[in-house]
Amino acid sequence: MNINQVLNTPRWSTLVDLLTERARTTPGDGLIYLADGETQEVQLSHQTLHEQAHLLAAQLQQRHNPGDRVILIFGEGIDIIPAFFGVLYAGMVAVPLMPPRPGQPTDDLFTLMADAQPSVLLTTTGFGHVLKPMLDASDAGQSLPILFTDAPAPAGVPRWRPPTIFGESLAALLYTSGSTSLPRGVMMTHGHLLRRLAGLTTFMASIDTSGATVNWLPLQHLMGLLGSVLQPMYMEIQAVVLPTSKVIERPVRWLQAMSRFRACSSGAPNFAFQMCVDRIEPQDRQGLDLSGWKIAVLSTEAIRTETLDQFAETYAPFGFRRGAYYTAYGLSEGAGTFSQQSQTQQPLTLCVDAGALEQGQGRVDRSGMGRVLVGCGQPLPGQDIVIVDPDTAQRRSENQVGEIWIRGPQVADGYWHQPEATALTFQAHLSSGEGPYLRSGDLGFFHEQELYVAGRLKEMLIVRGKNLYAVDLERAAETAHPALLPASSAAFSVPVEGEEQLVLVHEVRPDQTGIDIEEVASAIRRLIGERYLLPVHSVVLIEAGSLPRTDTGKIRRAHARTLFLRELEAGYT
Repeated sequence: MNINQVLNTPRWSTLVDLLTERARTTPGDGLIYLADGETQEVQLSHQTLHEQAHLLAAQLQQRHNPGDRVILIFGEGIDIIPAFFGVLYAGMVAVPLMPPRPGQPTDDLFTLMADAQPSVLLTTTGFGHVLKPMLDASDAGQSLPILFTDAPAPAGVPRWRPPTIFGESLAALLYTSGSTSLPRGVMMTHGHLLRRLAGLTTFMASIDTSGATVNWLPLQHLMGLLGSVLQPMYMEIQAVVLPTSKVIERPVRWLQAMSRFRACSSGAPNFAFQMCVDRIEPQDRQGLDLSGWKIAVLSTEAIRTETLDQFAETYAPFGFRRGAYYTAYGLSEGAGTFSQQSQTQQPLTLCVDAGALEQGQGRVDRSGMGRVLVGCGQPLPGQDIVIVDPDTAQRRSENQVGEIWIRGPQVADGYWHQPEATALTFQAHLSSGEGPYLRSGDLGFFHEQELYVAGRLKEMLIVRGKNLYAVDLERAAETAHPALLPASSAAFSVPVEGEEQLVLVHEVRPDQTGIDIEEVASAIRRLIGERYLLPVHSVVLIEAGSLPRTDTGKIRRAHARTLFLRELEAGYT
């Protein structure tokens, strides 16, 4: 049986089968949750999870039908895990959503709830007291029944009935982050999720993964759900999970957990590694032992060579090896690439001519003065990735920039109740007729079989006839003045008297008080003018942490643009 057949025939048909077997063969294993981010351990074994899922599923089956959508709204903690599996055990569809933040508008949440057309909402009693007044005030939530997962089960609930589900049965609607557009519900079947797990397991077969894995990304998102729960369960790895807020509050907690549990793997977006460089004091690093960290995965946002270099240099004295870096590329809609272990340099980097890149060519710059891109690896087994001209649908050759298109068994079926968006995104065909492919919306190219991502198609700026990547402008401007926080800026264009003009929004380092705003803005304008021969219409300096981001840390450039235009109209900018 070849790798493609393995991917199309996972060991289990459904996630229910996976947990059922783990509860039978390794009942005491499971995950450890550090409630305070440090020492307060909560154990969740396979057996306990299996029993809790049974109990919840029986209650759901009493009043609801197979295939019904179930909203999951939970705060931080692991209550969402038995809720997720309880929904699957009932043969229903899980829709995990991020809870509303204090003081933040709830319109986006209720829009997603209305889109999913749920029959019930799951939450905890404590969180329900906060949530219910919001639901009562919303058309989307007024008539929606709520089931509190931590309340005692009512008497007289019939016994659980094994659901009639298959690999292609819908398991979850996982809403996209909304970094470049309105969030959409990606339809994930049991088979899609299991093929992702199988594909990564096959790819990592040559790597020693005998140690624990530490993760802290939100469990409501695919990366957090896979990394913290599903992949460790699939590969029989000890999982250690930390609350996201505790790590953001004190990043050293992540590294302390890696050290304490001698963990061999952990992954996060680029900003998290940068956070460990910028916000952990030298005295707090003492005692760390990161020598067991063999797999440090970076994905979901642009990867910066500066971050890789700084993190490796900072933590080399504590046992971290640069060879532990692994890079990956993928979307909620479909997995893509993973870097190879056999590389002599981890990860691969490529210096390209910035001017040629603007013209759609990934030309190597031998002088070392060009833009340095980080490789994202090679296609996962069974996945076909091509670079395509987004206008003509023609395949582009090596070193030519185009949109990244993906097809394979790990690509989802489409967006929930959005046939037009599904056809546009999931059913693309090459001009030669090959397809269907998933259109990623990302621009990139292949060089010696390695994928390099250049930027987002929707975030390509055209100013005065120049094609510019937002990330290039941001990276350049951040070097203009030491008061600017790295990886914390947004570049976009706005129409001014019929012409697109450049705007740059930057976070200022929290320790930079009393800075001369005009001096910083002038430095940014001067650098962009010298490097790109472009004027900057507006420079906006904001406090650290105030740039709009998704829950996984991606910068929401489109939302930043909306906020800028809103203030411009109000006369504040």
